[in-house]
Amino acid sequence: MSLAGKIAKNTFYQIVGKVISTLLGLASVALITRYLGQEGFGYYTTIISYLQFFGVLIDFGLQMTTAQMLARVGVNQAKIFGNLLSLRLLSALIFLGLATIFAWFLPYQSVVKIGIVIAVASFFFISLQSVLIGLYQKQMAMARVATAEILGRLTLLIGIWLSILGNYGIYPIILSVSLGSLVNFVLLYFGSFKYIKYRLILDRETVKEIWEISWPLAITISLTLIYFRFDTIIMSLTRPISEVGIYGSAYKVLEILVQFPYLFLGLILPLLTSFYTINRQLFDKLLAKVFDFMAIIVVPMVIATWIIGDKIMKFIAGDEFVAAAGPLSILIIATAMIYFSALFGYAIVAIGKQKKMIGFYFFDAVFSLITYLIFIPLYSYWAAAILTVITEAIIMFAAWWLLTKEVGFCIKWQVFRKALLAALIMSIFLEIFINQSLITLIIIGTTIYFFVLYLLRGVKKEDVKELIKLPF
Repeated sequence: MSLAGKIAKNTFYQIVGKVISTLLGLASVALITRYLGQEGFGYYTTIISYLQFFGVLIDFGLQMTTAQMLARVGVNQAKIFGNLLSLRLLSALIFLGLATIFAWFLPYQSVVKIGIVIAVASFFFISLQSVLIGLYQKQMAMARVATAEILGRLTLLIGIWLSILGNYGIYPIILSVSLGSLVNFVLLYFGSFKYIKYRLILDRETVKEIWEISWPLAITISLTLIYFRFDTIIMSLTRPISEVGIYGSAYKVLEILVQFPYLFLGLILPLLTSFYTINRQLFDKLLAKVFDFMAIIVVPMVIATWIIGDKIMKFIAGDEFVAAAGPLSILIIATAMIYFSALFGYAIVAIGKQKKMIGFYFFDAVFSLITYLIFIPLYSYWAAAILTVITEAIIMFAAWWLLTKEVGFCIKWQVFRKALLAALIMSIFLEIFINQSLITLIIIGTTIYFFVLYLLRGVKKEDVKELIKLPF
């Protein structure tokens, strides 16, 4: 199979797996929000957001580093991967251990503190999964990743359903989150030995080599924590817990939507790294194609959410969370920006210029921390949503500027404009049929959008034929 075919095939697996796991995840959220209500979901959101803060800190850029280092010709993959997984295991134990201890000194209610103790196992397994996913991305074996995620989400959903059925409260629900992550990790871990026969090891020279690549990513990811996660934490300490629940339900949609670009770009990163070295034309062509692909996804996503956001929140979280449609209409803009900034960021990693982004991340972190502390206590989730857009815009434009400066990247707007026109036409039909159910509107909107985009040649016939011919 051609290289393009392998990418398309693995992207197909990711899309199918992500659609199924997302549906399972949405079902889980629907059960939790309806059972716990605004206040209970506020506690749940606080627990998860707090641990996500430390969970991202653990990353140290090792997932991107895994795919990048394993893509090098002639390297000892078993040795490198064994060191990468060992570093992740060590960082997870240290930071999650500190997070659990530190939580007891914060002015949280006991339900949050106990919930953190229960949920910490979930983030431990998730942290290990991310390195394993880097291996599967390098091997282009994303069908296994998709299967593991689906089974993990199914475990979570069953656990939540049983917890609600027995009316056991929030703690068994949080335990289900950890069990789902455990299932996902176990499947990925034992499946990884099919590709590399490795063992846990910490070799000084290899660790030094890994650190040379990952430390700029570690710093930028740590700074990212402040503007990407700190808004919910500040809100949980300064605003009523019900408002945390409303914002958390809207933010959950963002978290679900932004998973796809990172999984997809994980496949692209090794290719961008190789092409930049051996064939700049292929590098430029691949970068342009992926930008077009992102535009085709995010443009209708934003416009549709503006029109049917209230139906989305009612469908996902129930009548009690319809108010979350307001912050969602703002956060969806940040979601679109994350898609593009992720692409630019991965390209910067591929050309080895990630150190030059540190200054921008530092500025963004300081700006967001100051503005979060000033405005969130006053204006709650409205301030959090608007500031999230601003901070994501800073990083997106900074990454675009740096990529343009370093490799002369030039955005071709033809597909973006066609996607925008198709989405605007789609929006007319959504307005006409606005009284229909959410599922009906999604079917109508998707059909109209891609039909018009096809007529505009935003999606070309030969591209469709290429996908159909792939031996899935």
